[in-house]
Amino acid sequence: MKSAPAAAKPAAAKKGGYFLRRVASLVAGTILFFLSLPFLLLAAWGLLFNAPTLAVVAFTVAWILFPLFNQFKAIRVLKLAVSFIVVPATLALGPLMMGEVDQQVEQLRRKPRLDLSAFTLQDRLGIYGLNIVMGVFGYPFYPEASRETLLMVFDPGPSARRVFYSDFGLGSHKFRDSLRLFAADLKSDDTSSSRSSRPIRIAWETSDYRLTNPEARYALGLNQTRLTAQAERRGERWLIDVRYEMDVEYPNSAYVTLVSRPRLRVEEGLFWVLQNYGWLHPYVAEYRFTIWSDDPRLG
Repeated sequence: MKSAPAAAKPAAAKKGGYFLRRVASLVAGTILFFLSLPFLLLAAWGLLFNAPTLAVVAFTVAWILFPLFNQFKAIRVLKLAVSFIVVPATLALGPLMMGEVDQQVEQLRRKPRLDLSAFTLQDRLGIYGLNIVMGVFGYPFYPEASRETLLMVFDPGPSARRVFYSDFGLGSHKFRDSLRLFAADLKSDDTSSSRSSRPIRIAWETSDYRLTNPEARYALGLNQTRLTAQAERRGERWLIDVRYEMDVEYPNSAYVTLVSRPRLRVEEGLFWVLQNYGWLHPYVAEYRFTIWSDDPRLG
């Protein structure tokens, strides 16, 4: 068998390297394209919600990520240069962007909410986008409240109930104190095999919604909680089955200050309008977990 000519081997290697570079470029371009989409949507929402500074910043980030004309070196250099400016510019313009959103919320809250026709299609799309923006940007800090908010976009089905398995409520002193009182009544010498608590209502003030408040995570995600507990004896210990639920829905009117400086307020009644239009779907969120009565967190 004759071996391939020596000149053919470098040509084949060069062709193989070109193919790999094309595949890598295609994969990178696809990733950048999908990364740019959220910022394009954010820019569109900024225009709808009369927040032009936010729209410009979001569009700039989308332009940097969008894999268009990246084959030209001048474009790549320009995008790289702009990318070094975007982060400090975003931080510097943050108060202005928050002010634009706050001002638009203030204008919309002045409209008569009982007259749904007062809210134009642009108003409704802007409010709908605000609900999503709050859920997405709040997720790293308030995952439960953000998840509850985002799930309102989807119909919960006939039961209008969603069940989550989490004990995150134990981080709140209000929640923990209520459960501690029940656990304290469970004695090792108690002859009964099970005990049940009466329904306990736990509520937070609107001032607890401020993002700097340590109770904010629980106030946003659990306000007006209904707590029930069922304890079963396991030897000399008690295992408590805890269930707590709340109505995930927006009231007709509740003006909440999320940030004091720069000021950012939200009127929950605006989302109530979307509920009445059928764009957002209320439901009951039920959380479940088990805990031993002598758990140190209840001490």
